[in-house]
Amino acid sequence: MANAAAPDASAGTGDLPRHLQRWQRRLDDLAAHPERLRLVLHPVVDVAAGRVAGYEVLSRFAPVRGDAHGPEEWFAAARALGRAAELDALVLRAALPLRRRLPHGTFLTVNAAPSSLGEDRVLELLGAQDLTSLVVEVTEHTDCDAAALAGPLAVLRSRGARIALDDVGTGHSGLLRMAVVRPDVLKVDLQLVRGLDGDLVKRSVVRFLGECADRLDAWVIAEGVETPAELDVLRSMGVPLVQGFLLARPADRFAPLSLEARRLLGAAPAAPPGQQETPAATGRLARRTKTCRTVADAVRAASEDPAPVVVLDELDVPRVLVLPGERPGAEPRVREVASTLAPETAVPEAAARAVSRPAAVRFDPLVCTDATGRYVGVVGVEDVVLDLAAAHEGGGAARVAGAASGRGVPA
Repeated sequence: MANAAAPDASAGTGDLPRHLQRWQRRLDDLAAHPERLRLVLHPVVDVAAGRVAGYEVLSRFAPVRGDAHGPEEWFAAARALGRAAELDALVLRAALPLRRRLPHGTFLTVNAAPSSLGEDRVLELLGAQDLTSLVVEVTEHTDCDAAALAGPLAVLRSRGARIALDDVGTGHSGLLRMAVVRPDVLKVDLQLVRGLDGDLVKRSVVRFLGECADRLDAWVIAEGVETPAELDVLRSMGVPLVQGFLLARPADRFAPLSLEARRLLGAAPAAPPGQQETPAATGRLARRTKTCRTVADAVRAASEDPAPVVVLDELDVPRVLVLPGERPGAEPRVREVASTLAPETAVPEAAARAVSRPAAVRFDPLVCTDATGRYVGVVGVEDVVLDLAAAHEGGGAARVAGAASGRGVPA
């Protein structure tokens, strides 16, 4: 997966061009003094809830021998020298302990190049620990065989991590990579967000990416939001998570939203014509069911009482759904919980998500979780349909599903 054009990291410094020789020395110096790396945290904002949903870890590098360079230059030089995995590992080693101080109900996002995820030093570092509440963001700076990512990403998902694709819509984060990786989060590139309030084509592309996210059961994060007009358009389109200087700048701590940001989010955007102002949330349809810690206990419970049973892990995150047999005396059906629904998801979006599932599970209950991923309840597909019918009879216009994922936050 590594870039074949990169020089061998073990090559002698004298064999490199002069500018790369300088970068080789800078990287050597950083490896010897990792304390010169500084991390800052850029909030990701849940626009519906008006709160910080997560924090992206960004790197800042101290000047070396009087030379100051931005993070883009550092990572570009590391790629050119075949040392991208080394630099990614150094950043990850500093970033992962931050999860111990992560505010309740938020997630932490870390970045890694596709080539780095195939390197043992990075994969072993990530795979050696529980990655719940961590989002691993696959950066788009280098091309790679998307299929080669499947193995490393499966390891990370098995440890509880969610996978994000960075800068979707530009660079190497194309449709093929999206189809193969099946990301949990799509980050819409800031070039598509910048000025989209006055650009119909950009809005159409963002809407299309939202439709892709719905089919993938993924979240959408819009990057680079800098004006109230951009924010209002994104909110009216149903984009749930945004990131940008308008609402928050990177800081050296887990900063909450400022009063000004909360004020901006307090004014609801105007809904496009033909859409209801405030779509009903699915969470009010959720009902709590019996829960167990093991599949065996859940199967016994579903056999004794024909009702859904949810298997929770030690953090109360739903992992398995056990359903009664389809006829009396039949064995209960065991389903892995592959995706969940946030309570604030609009009912039409929940309906669209339910019917887009494979036929064998299309009418299984939807599992609802809070912002931390903890179990809230199950929502019956029949309840969703009845609620839509009642809204139609009452004159409410259904919101167009697919404008963007409204699933909530990946905690």
